Amino acid sequence: MTSNLHWPTDEQTELILGNVPQPLDRTLIANIATAASRLDRIKAGKTYAEIAKEDGIPKYRVQQAICYAVLAPDIVRPILQGRQPIGLTSKWIFHHPLPMDWAEQRAVIASL
Repeated sequence: MTSNLHWPTDEQTELILGNVPQPLDRTLIANIATAASRLDRIKAGKTYAEIAKEDGIPKYRVQQAICYAVLAPDIVRPILQGRQPIGLTSKWIFHHPLPMDWAEQRAVIASL
């Protein structure tokens, strides 16, 4: 049986059965890795403006992305395994900046 349903292009509906890992969210993983690299450059003395120029992006994008670099390790591990909460995506983090405090991050993510 074929379906003629047309799903919106910016949203997806997924059925997750049991404790089966989701496909890896490669966008979220890439954002975490990129942010970690940028944070390393900040720690090495680079400014947001210098990093933005090197990466060819606006300075505010560098500032926005840093939140991915300060995620608690116990939040990142499940992401790398495809076991993060279903609603935890790059798009969600972009619209709901997480606090820097790891305990507060855990509380916010637990509510997803």
